[in-house]
Amino acid sequence: MLSVSTIKHLNQLQQKKFRNEFKEFLVEGVKGVDEALRSEAEVILIIIDGKLRDEIEMQKIIKLAEEKEIQVEFCGRQDIGKIKTTDTFPGILAVVAQSEIGLEDLQDGPIICLDEVKDPGNLGTIIRTADWFGVKNILLSENTVDPYNPKVVRSTMGSIFRINIFESNNLLTNLEYLKKRGYNLTGLCMNGDSIDKMKMNNDNEVFIFGSESHGIRPEIEKILDKKYTITGKGSAESLNVAVATGILLNCIKE
Repeated sequence: MLSVSTIKHLNQLQQKKFRNEFKEFLVEGVKGVDEALRSEAEVILIIIDGKLRDEIEMQKIIKLAEEKEIQVEFCGRQDIGKIKTTDTFPGILAVVAQSEIGLEDLQDGPIICLDEVKDPGNLGTIIRTADWFGVKNILLSENTVDPYNPKVVRSTMGSIFRINIFESNNLLTNLEYLKKRGYNLTGLCMNGDSIDKMKMNNDNEVFIFGSESHGIRPEIEKILDKKYTITGKGSAESLNVAVATGILLNCIKE
């Protein structure tokens, strides 16, 4: 059985204001918790369904947690109903400290910048896709979905622990700073040159994507160095931002 205070804290971390206050977030599922333990992230607490404690995967996690001196608690059926964030509890979750990433930590390669992207599934997929292509840096504008939202974290499948994510309070100011540092600002929008013509120094590029509904904000578009469009052949009004990111990253993988 979990203590009342532990249950309360786990419930609080399902809300953004408390994640910001405590600088912690939840990771659910065997893969996500295992990735957290094997990364440089600070894992604070692990909760495991008591009925699953003897399963091989859980035993491996318990052993790794013990080696790192991380607290492990076991919950009962009544606890699960109070702490789960989805209809089906995956049997394990962890409380993890948020990374303290500064703008100056976005280095050694290109930067993916998202301007007011709201959908948690899209952000999670973009983080996972960036990890697949070896891109380590993501810059999020103000009013972009919280990267520590449980839906985002689940969608990353553990990739969140291998990506530097900086949450901006003023994207325009941050992009102007990066531009002074020698970065080119490249926007993906509907009125640019064909992506087939794209030529760039990948290590000094910020690739900026806007929301599907509004695109890149006008004040951000004004300071772009280059604009490109992923041309299509059909009649769809727009391309999903996570899909667009994947196409762009495949183009620059070399």
